[in-house]
Amino acid sequence: MCGRFTLTTRDVHDVARTLAAEVDRERAGLYRPRWNVAPTGDHWIVRLDASGKRRMLPARFGLELPGGRLVINARSETAATLPSFSQAFAEGRCLVPADGFYEWEGGRSDRRPLWFHDPSGKLLTFAGLAIENCGALAFVILTTAANDLLRPVHDRMPVLLSLEGAASWLARPDPKLLAPAPEGWLTGREVSSRVNAVANDGPELLEAPAPPRQLKFL
Repeated sequence: MCGRFTLTTRDVHDVARTLAAEVDRERAGLYRPRWNVAPTGDHWIVRLDASGKRRMLPARFGLELPGGRLVINARSETAATLPSFSQAFAEGRCLVPADGFYEWEGGRSDRRPLWFHDPSGKLLTFAGLAIENCGALAFVILTTAANDLLRPVHDRMPVLLSLEGAASWLARPDPKLLAPAPEGWLTGREVSSRVNAVANDGPELLEAPAPPRQLKFL
């Protein structure tokens, strides 16, 4: 799954240019780099407007279903046919910019965060679905089967799109685009356990984990 991720680029216009999108001046002022994007928070998506132009705008991460259940991911294999996502799959496809995402290894009492990102630091583009929900725009991230890098940690991963794949995804709902990331697209490393608390959000989260404390005996 993909429940926490990063977008640390300092300038919103750099993100917009990479994705060939436009961002309104008023909305651009809302942007800030993030090291710990979490469900229910606002993030940025790119979608086509009525004229076919790409627009970058904020949206809530997560869809609230009847009964109050929050859903943040949609399985790419079934999203086109599920009542919760079928219309968005046909009409609400979007891009979700990021530059990394977190997964965890270890037991509940020893959760160690891992940060997966492009080896050269380039922007990542998740395939998403945008939906009007509870009077606001919300989005979920599509997931697919994990590739070889992610499989030891989790059996699912976010769908990553190339720039060409991103254009195709916005243009049409092609399930063939929703495949595991090819080898070499990602690398991963362990980062600070401060990631575990959603209230923490700063560049120190990507630092190497602190070494275990040694017990001293008299």
